[in-house]
Amino acid sequence: MKTRELLIASASLLAAAGGAKAADPVVVIEPVAANYVEICDAFGSGFFYIPGTETCLSFDGYVRFEVDAGGIQTGGPLDADWTTLTKTVFEVWAKTDTELGTLTSVIAPEIELYSNGSSSITLDDVYLNLGDDVYVRAGYFKSFWDQDLYGELDNIDNTTKYNSIRLGVHVDHFEAALQIDALDPSEAGAGGFPAGSNKLALSGRLGYVVSDSQYLKLDAAYDSYNENYAIRPWAGFGIGPGTFEIAGLYESGFISYAPDFTAANWDDSPIAGTYLKYAVAANYYFNVTDKLVLAPQTQYNVASNDKAFWEAGAVADWEIVDNFHARLNANYAFIDDDWNQQNWFGWFRLERDF
Repeated sequence: MKTRELLIASASLLAAAGGAKAADPVVVIEPVAANYVEICDAFGSGFFYIPGTETCLSFDGYVRFEVDAGGIQTGGPLDADWTTLTKTVFEVWAKTDTELGTLTSVIAPEIELYSNGSSSITLDDVYLNLGDDVYVRAGYFKSFWDQDLYGELDNIDNTTKYNSIRLGVHVDHFEAALQIDALDPSEAGAGGFPAGSNKLALSGRLGYVVSDSQYLKLDAAYDSYNENYAIRPWAGFGIGPGTFEIAGLYESGFISYAPDFTAANWDDSPIAGTYLKYAVAANYYFNVTDKLVLAPQTQYNVASNDKAFWEAGAVADWEIVDNFHARLNANYAFIDDDWNQQNWFGWFRLERDF
């Protein structure tokens, strides 16, 4: 028995030794560090670090399809006209925390395609911003006068994007800012000034803003080319289930920041060649459901030749799914019959925000 056990043990040892010699050598592979994109939560949701840097990036914008119809600005042969528009704005935000506050840059190209075959590629915004509570902004960006009431029915604003520099303060709910704008010759009113000329303007704001539903703002502007000024007080109050907004406008003369009636399609009306001297606009927007917002609005206008007219309408905003909206705007202008203007106008819009 002992001889048999000894033979079995010897055979096992020989088999193990032979297996060890036949086995492949073990090679240790060093792991490769993955270069993952890291979430940057210092500036809100949607930001991520550029790998290897302290700069955070974010992308947002919208894609819009719109149908426009009628309009008090479509007199004469353009009555009952309509057009379609496809538009997109793509914003790239870059932010870095510095010892002087947040350093921000924004690049926002804008593409518009119209049904008549025309198109445009412009910049919606491109600027630098340094600071938080106290900040300096420089570049090509919208002034305060580009903003208006909810629903876009009012006529108290103008497209005012210039090469500008702004100094602003935003502490708690108080805000104040003053900016110097290099005027665009084509948007200076009364035909503009000669190309190649350099004209400056000033615009600014004082405000107390608690939220989108509770605010007081006063905007002012001075146009050095026309030597005119404009002021615009407006306020918002949370009342009942919604927000009541009211705004006023006064222009001392043609000024690039506020509406005028110099476009060619006003030529057959009594206010052609005038500007909007006085205006008062008001609306009330509220949630009908969690997904549907309704905003009735009205405005009283007085042109610089003392011709007056009313506008009234409403906007419905339906969020079909998250970040996808259908909006309908309908407006009616109470204008004398002899103006030869189309009184009904509005637009329908589908928009996807991201």
